[in-house]
Amino acid sequence: MNSEEAVKAIDTILDHFELKDFEGIGYEGSTPYQILISTILSQQTTERNSRLASQKLFAVCPGPQEVYDASPERIEELVFSSGYYRQKTRCIKAVTKAIVEEFDGDVPDNAEDLMSLPGVGKKTAACVMRYAYNKPSVIVDTHINRVSQRLGISDSKKPEDTQKAIMETVPQDRWDDLDIAFIVLGRTCCRPKNPDCGNCPVSDLCENC
Repeated sequence: MNSEEAVKAIDTILDHFELKDFEGIGYEGSTPYQILISTILSQQTTERNSRLASQKLFAVCPGPQEVYDASPERIEELVFSSGYYRQKTRCIKAVTKAIVEEFDGDVPDNAEDLMSLPGVGKKTAACVMRYAYNKPSVIVDTHINRVSQRLGISDSKKPEDTQKAIMETVPQDRWDDLDIAFIVLGRTCCRPKNPDCGNCPVSDLCENC
């Protein structure tokens, strides 16, 4: 799929689902630190459960110092609803320790420093760059990865390859639109199993249909 076809697909999806004024699929939180932590909590769980965990955590520990001072057991209790709460607590405590001790309590605003934090990979860094600092970035979750493959933007199952393919194919000013369009399409029609190709607005562009 070339750049023109990719833009056409994005616009078709946005029009079909009436997403032109959609504000985006963000993460719970109002500060860079909260967005970083809510991104960690969103992994391997539902949006509802991750939001609930984020809200409970931030009501008690709104910033890095509060999380730094809290016991692991207290954090586990607050983020229990997100699933894998012990692993996530270890990650949250390690990330917070680095932020407090190495970055004076401030979340880095560049990918290199973000990915130097324990457990922070490309997707989490991209989420923070996008939603906390409004910097252009390509976020590749399972939906975006799957839709990109089926539409022929990427021929790899690896998220890092898909990210590179999107950056090379889609104009930078349409990355946010792609994020919204492909996530919504992936949640509705373009499911992992039994995709609803009959109701997909871009089935004519899909290599799987």
